[in-house]
Amino acid sequence: MSELQIGLLVLGAAIITLVFGFNVFQEWRFRRKTRQAFARQHSDVLLDVPKNHVRDGVKADRLEPVFPGAAPAAERVEPASLNNKPSQPADAAAPAIAEPQRTEEIPPAHAEPMMDVNELKLVDLAWLDDSLDFIADIALTAPHALTSVPRFNTTRRVQMIGCTEQGRWQPVEALPGVRYVAFRIGLQLVDRSGVLSEADLGQFCQQVTQFADAHNAAVSFPHRHEQLTAARALDQFCAEVDVMIGINIAPSAPIDGSRLRDVVEAAGFMLEPDGAFHYLSEHGNTLYTLTAADQTPFTPHTLLDKPFAALTLVYDVPRVEGGVASFDQALAFARSLTHEFGGQLVDDNSRPLTDAGLARIRQQLAQIYERMQERELAPGGEAALRLFA
Repeated sequence: MSELQIGLLVLGAAIITLVFGFNVFQEWRFRRKTRQAFARQHSDVLLDVPKNHVRDGVKADRLEPVFPGAAPAAERVEPASLNNKPSQPADAAAPAIAEPQRTEEIPPAHAEPMMDVNELKLVDLAWLDDSLDFIADIALTAPHALTSVPRFNTTRRVQMIGCTEQGRWQPVEALPGVRYVAFRIGLQLVDRSGVLSEADLGQFCQQVTQFADAHNAAVSFPHRHEQLTAARALDQFCAEVDVMIGINIAPSAPIDGSRLRDVVEAAGFMLEPDGAFHYLSEHGNTLYTLTAADQTPFTPHTLLDKPFAALTLVYDVPRVEGGVASFDQALAFARSLTHEFGGQLVDDNSRPLTDAGLARIRQQLAQIYERMQERELAPGGEAALRLFA
């Protein structure tokens, strides 16, 4: 082995020795600094706790860490912002323990509704009627804006009224910036098709409950059996007073449609999309209608080129406001048509309507209207229009 090779080996060994020694020195310095940084010069605040501050498994209060030597406090001092108690001076011998700052308020797991769901039943709303509607009450835990108005799978009339965060009740709409805190949802129990079935009512309650659960809301329903029992009694009464009178005008010759329209519209009737002429009250409700006796609908086309053999004046008794006076008005118009086109007034069997027969009808109407008033069901009123729809 040459002297050059031997020299290189010695030099390499020296370099390796220096590197190893330097690493040992660096490790020693690191350990010394670590011992200086983490050396504990006082007792541990969590391990060296006096025995009288340790949970005994019975007391439910939370235990706070206490420094040894500190005078025990008589009671725990809560922040004033949480329990509204006046702050108490801290013991000078005990260093203050700073509470960590909360960066976000965490809502409780079960938030309370913003309104008492049971008190919603006391809210009187013009849109709903306890005697006609099964009303579900919903109270939200936070104001909520609807992206769409919920639809309930039922053939009956449903009205959803909401209370905005400003405390205003209104029919529910999905409008930007409008947030609701409570709802009252009314399902009409009775109409001319009869009483809502228990199965359909149960399905409605299920749909309302699903809506409430989806919005983390409390929901309350009235007693189903009591409501259905009252609804059946109301339906029985409605069946007894649900009378519709038809006065037929049998002209001496078929009536030309154009002439008929001129006469009827001059008397104040309006042609509606249902194919009948309607005479309206000052409130815009129909008092009576004029139709073709053969049920041919009146349209601009049929009134131009079709003659009509007979007419029928229809008087829907419970839906007409004004009582017997409105019937007298309808009868007077029917008689004016017989004078205009000739002919006479007849019943559905084409028998002439005599004055005596018309007087008996008038008397029966007076009895029906009296019964409705006794039940506080005004003829032609909002409730009657809904019940007899």
